[in-house]
Amino acid sequence: MHWTEIQGWFQWRSAQEDAARSFPSGSCFVEVGIYMGRSLCSLAEVVSLSGKNIKVIGVDNCQGSGLEGNRREDRHGAMVQQGGGTLAGMLHKNIIDCGYSDKITMIVADSLAASQLFRDDSLEWVHLDARHDYDSVKADIRAWLPKVKPGGWLSGDDYDEVKWPSVVMAVNNVLPEAKPWASQQWRFLVGEKGNKTSRRLLRLPRFL
Repeated sequence: MHWTEIQGWFQWRSAQEDAARSFPSGSCFVEVGIYMGRSLCSLAEVVSLSGKNIKVIGVDNCQGSGLEGNRREDRHGAMVQQGGGTLAGMLHKNIIDCGYSDKITMIVADSLAASQLFRDDSLEWVHLDARHDYDSVKADIRAWLPKVKPGGWLSGDDYDEVKWPSVVMAVNNVLPEAKPWASQQWRFLVGEKGNKTSRRLLRLPRFL
């Protein structure tokens, strides 16, 4: 199987290639929200083609995101039901069938819980594509930003004011220095001069 055969939505291949060029061997990339593994297996391919020893980790609760977006669609529901309430088995099989079981580490957990498995300042790149409502995007940014090293990237999918206004609002409110990137993506360069957002402030309780 090739990653292009996996069901899902994915338009940030150029961003993955940018990351593989920009970071050295020994780096760690985390993708939060991986559905059936389409983008994650693409990332593993990009890393393999780079010739660098970069760790690839995927995080997903494998229960879908429920109703989302302006149309209140449940885009994952049918596959979750097919898997008996979880996507984990099908996701893992896709990773195996693409030949990346030795290159991808899969963490089946809630985004916020999974973030606690990583030390602060330990990751080069975290890409967020989990739940898309305002509160969830805001919570994901607060949880994962401290985990990214100075010089690393925090980014996310669906930076689209028409289709996903809640994503754009959350990113703009929490990380005003984040910039549009690739195709409908956003990116924040951690520790870059001119970025005034303090990671200390983002460690405040999540209900604030």
